[in-house]
Amino acid sequence: MSVATELVPTVSIPDRARPYVLAPPPERLATVTALRPPRDAAGLAPVRLTRRGVVVLALVVLAVASGLVWLAAASAPRAATPSAPPRAVTVQAGDTLWSIATRVAPQRDPRAEVAALQKRNGLTDVELVPGQVLRVP
Repeated sequence: MSVATELVPTVSIPDRARPYVLAPPPERLATVTALRPPRDAAGLAPVRLTRRGVVVLALVVLAVASGLVWLAAASAPRAATPSAPPRAVTVQAGDTLWSIATRVAPQRDPRAEVAALQKRNGLTDVELVPGQVLRVP
């Protein structure tokens, strides 16, 4: 066995920390009054709107409705502009798909345009023949 289990703890409580004997409670200073239960909701007067309240309520409803219409119009997709009919390009000597792609769509990525040209014209490789007509997407 250990030494700690063989010792019996002793705790001494000083006299000033001991609880005092409570004195009897003092007399009541006030009496308790009974509260009456709340009135029924049916007994309350109905809510009435003044003319000004009706006008303000109508303006609020109108503002919310116009805000919803504006939000729906702003989030609707824009109508697509009619695109021009597909153009055709005649291959000249020395032309490549890359040079044609950069010529017909300078603002787009040439790699995407070359892929679109191949798909549109059914090309399996990049070989072009002078005089060949390519449809441009």
